[in-house]
Amino acid sequence: MSTSGVSVNPEVQRTFQRLSEGKELRYIVFKIEDREVTVEAAVTQEQLTLTVDDYEDNSKQAFSLFVDDLRQRTDGFKDCRYAVFDFKFICSRIGAGNSKMDKIVFLQICPDGASIKKKMVYASSASAIKASLGTERILQFQVSDESEMSHKELLLKLTDKYGDH
Repeated sequence: MSTSGVSVNPEVQRTFQRLSEGKELRYIVFKIEDREVTVEAAVTQEQLTLTVDDYEDNSKQAFSLFVDDLRQRTDGFKDCRYAVFDFKFICSRIGAGNSKMDKIVFLQICPDGASIKKKMVYASSASAIKASLGTERILQFQVSDESEMSHKELLLKLTDKYGDH
């Protein structure tokens, strides 16, 4: 349980394991409801019905659909959520050339337009969901407005971390 008194539903961890182990899921959206972090949506690769085959274009299109879904669920980025996304990208690595990679990113979405109370609850409950997910192996990002949800922005952060410098 978090310092805010919010608990994490066991389904959160089970659903995350499906994403991290089986790769059947492309992203998961979580929300706090009745003082509990719950799974709001778990979306498979097939549900996204992507129209491009290229690895990088596929990733951009999947991320765009993810952001569109979040926009709807948060009333135009006016509400808070947590989400995890299986981010696929190509990265230049010493001795390996260009490598296809996929990394799970954890997003703590607390938009400027959300109420202060809601932002405080999500901020103080983040440690509980992170502990449940075991986020030591995934990258974490905080998002306060939609501009921070760009594919390009996250791609830069990921290639900074995993690519040649």
